[in-house]
Amino acid sequence: MPNQVDRNRITRGFNLAVFAFYAAIGTFTFWVTSGKVPNVSIEGLVLTSGVDSLRYLAIVLIAALIIRAFWNRLVSDLFAVRSINYTEAIAVVLVKSLLFTSWSA
Repeated sequence: MPNQVDRNRITRGFNLAVFAFYAAIGTFTFWVTSGKVPNVSIEGLVLTSGVDSLRYLAIVLIAALIIRAFWNRLVSDLFAVRSINYTEAIAVVLVKSLLFTSWSA
């Protein structure tokens, strides 16, 4: 049975759900704007989408390391807040990217 501290932590499932939502929004935005690009092949679409997803994932993981270090070394020392783990730092990066990204086509 999880204790209260574990229950208040962000899980990997939440991170996967946010990442899947972000990927779905990006795919939808691409489909809406792909009408402007003539002769887009499905192979090229799959390849570029895969490369872009890997690149985005690498940026998220590196940014989460930086956010976790910043939070645990500075913010939790200055204010009366708890330290965060790596999974929660990933959630911070994903939610930040959802909130502060322009979705205009």
